[in-house]
Amino acid sequence: MKKSLFQWAVLAAAVAALAVLGFRVLASRPSDKFLKPVQKAPAFSFRDRSGRTFASSELAGKVWVADFIFAHCAGSCPFLSQQMSFVQRDWKGNPDLKLVTFTVDPERDTVAALKQYADDYHALEDQWFFLTGRKKDLYRVIREGFKVPALQDFQGGPGFEFIHSTALVLVDAKGMIRGFYDGQSDAEVQKLHRDIRYLMSSRSHA
Repeated sequence: MKKSLFQWAVLAAAVAALAVLGFRVLASRPSDKFLKPVQKAPAFSFRDRSGRTFASSELAGKVWVADFIFAHCAGSCPFLSQQMSFVQRDWKGNPDLKLVTFTVDPERDTVAALKQYADDYHALEDQWFFLTGRKKDLYRVIREGFKVPALQDFQGGPGFEFIHSTALVLVDAKGMIRGFYDGQSDAEVQKLHRDIRYLMSSRSHA
C-alpha cells in the first residue's frame, strides 16, 4: 500500500524530531573525560588584579575553570586566554560560573600587569579572576594542588621563559576537579564547554 504525500511528510517530521531529541540528549550528557571526579581542588589565597585578597573559599558552590599563564608569553597563553574568554562569553554575568587564571611569573605579573592583561581580554572583574602572589606559594598550589607543571625555563627565549600546563581545569560546585582539557585542542575545548553545560544544568536542578 503506497503512502500518501501527507503520510510521508508526517514520517519525515517524526524522524527529524527524533534526530533533534537525540542530539539534545547527547549534548546534555557529560563527555568521556567526566566519568568521575579526579581530585579535590586545592585551597589558595592570592591577590587578584584589583589588589585585594582572593581566596578559594569564594568559589564554594560555584562551577569554575582554571588556567595557568604569564602575561609576557609568546606561546600558548594568548590562545588559552582566548578560550577562557569564550567561556566567559557563554556564561557572561552568571554568578555561578567563575574563571580563575594563575600566573606562573609573579615577579613580572604584578597586580598592575595582570589588570592590563585582563583588560585586553575584556575580563569581568566579578567573574574572571587573575591571581598573583609569592612564587613558591603559587607553584605549590599549581604543582601539588592541581598536579600540573610550572617551572622557569632558563634556556627559553623572550616570551618562552616558563614551562606550564596548557590545561583548562574544570571544577564542580563541590570543589572537585572533574577534568583537564587541552586548551590548544578544539576537540578538548568542545568537551569542556559540554561538561560546563552539564554541571551548570545539574546545579540548577539540584
